[in-house]
Amino acid sequence: MLLCGTACAGDSLVFAPHKAPQVEPIRVARTCGVSSGYKPAVGRFGLLPPEPLPPPPCRSCDVTWSMESQGLSPEGESNQDAFPMLEYHPPKTDCRVCTKPCDTGDFSADAWIPQPYCAPQEQYIYGGKCNLRVQRPWIECGLPFYDAGPIPESKNWFGCTNLAQPKFYLYGDYRAAFAQNELVGGDKTVLAHRLNLEADLWLTSTERFHAFYGPFQEGADFMRVENGEFFEELDFFQGDTDTLFFEGDLGQIWGGVQGTYAPFDLPVTAGLVPLLFQNGVWALDAIVGFAVTLPAKNSPRLDWSNYDVTFFAGFDRVTSAAFDFEEDSAALFGMTTFIESRGGYYEIGYGFVDDQAGGARSYHNLGVSYTRRYANLISNSVRVIVNAGQDRGAERQTADGVLLLVENSLLSHDAYHIVPYFNFFAGFDRPQPLVRAGAFGGVLFNTGILFQSDQLTGYPTLDGTANNTWGAAIGVDLLSYNYDQQLILEVAALGVIGEAAQRAAAGNQVGLGARWQKKLSTATLIRADAMVGLLDNSEDIAGARVEWRWKF
Repeated sequence: MLLCGTACAGDSLVFAPHKAPQVEPIRVARTCGVSSGYKPAVGRFGLLPPEPLPPPPCRSCDVTWSMESQGLSPEGESNQDAFPMLEYHPPKTDCRVCTKPCDTGDFSADAWIPQPYCAPQEQYIYGGKCNLRVQRPWIECGLPFYDAGPIPESKNWFGCTNLAQPKFYLYGDYRAAFAQNELVGGDKTVLAHRLNLEADLWLTSTERFHAFYGPFQEGADFMRVENGEFFEELDFFQGDTDTLFFEGDLGQIWGGVQGTYAPFDLPVTAGLVPLLFQNGVWALDAIVGFAVTLPAKNSPRLDWSNYDVTFFAGFDRVTSAAFDFEEDSAALFGMTTFIESRGGYYEIGYGFVDDQAGGARSYHNLGVSYTRRYANLISNSVRVIVNAGQDRGAERQTADGVLLLVENSLLSHDAYHIVPYFNFFAGFDRPQPLVRAGAFGGVLFNTGILFQSDQLTGYPTLDGTANNTWGAAIGVDLLSYNYDQQLILEVAALGVIGEAAQRAAAGNQVGLGARWQKKLSTATLIRADAMVGLLDNSEDIAGARVEWRWKF
């Protein structure tokens, strides 16, 4: 039924249905776990409509109220005033369309039902569900996080179309690990831990403040005992957060102010904002700046079923190896887009990184990737990062060249539990991602586990810079049938290009690695890693570690 109404700034209702006869309220039995003060509500207005307002005339509606329609009172007498009925007008049809007779080919085949039919088994699909134990946030104020039952009535602090439902969550995880590392500079026995805290303050369904904070961390170093020596690395009293930003939708905010539904969609964020583009390969860092997105667009002419465009800028805390990870030396602005077309999707991003310290390190950065599945056999991603425009004269370039990265995973006979993969890369000169925090390692961190640091104990890896190197990582990801265990086995190798002075790796490298993790409970897991790396023109490396993780 289509009903019309008007927005009222002083009322919590915007589109109110026509006044209906008074009926006895539906009484809902109180269920276990439902707090007092919650009203039974499954929709915008609850199980029953609120006290309505009379609708004004609406020319666009095909359904109108007719007080002249015939009606009967409960006693069988005509009572048009008490029981108005709807008068349905013929639907309006665009003059450019015409009706078409139904054809059997318009419908798919009937569902196949196994025989003999078992009614209890079919009912169990719906009636056999039960609640699973989950870990709750550490602090949960206001509306519970994915709780059962009805929700409290929202407030109209920001307008009757942008209702407020304030809530605050504090959640995160705690990690403790012990590692024995054989590095190029010497052996290290490390016992380290870190605490990751995520704070969410929601104002409405689209607006919130978010912060990420690690009190046992200074830069890329964590509180630890290393070869018997204690390193404090305590950031608890300094109050420096890793992220702190506001995000919301300007369309929802404007609609709330005007008392109308959102006239447009325009997500925005500002503050110490995390950027993660192209699976973290092109951008993975938090910058002081802002970003704005044009979401959910499509282009029939270009055959783009869905695309969005994001514009961003950063003025501080821009971290990159091209600037020796100095947080105050660079600023950036750029854009990125995600395009779905013809069974695959593109990710295209451009950014200009400006040297604010006068070191002539400014450069242009272009990242392009294409991902799709072929012949239901292989999932493939091809990524290219291009750095250009840096001119330092006689000084050494810090961001130039090209990186080609090809990622593949095979669809095996048991695609949900056995995932073989093989990834290839080739880096020429010194290609850099747009931004990357030093704790995340090199640009090849997603190429394989042998290029991926544990971000805690200084666990050794092969060279992940792609600086005048080429190579591959081949492995298999094994998942148990109830998904409570994972085992990854991998072999990786890289070869060097050009003179040793022009690259980070001293020579060719070959590595063998394994990772195993198992769920202990809904909140805890244990993980173990081991690797061996054979390095030409350098000392060999090896590492073994075990970690316990608790999420809350």
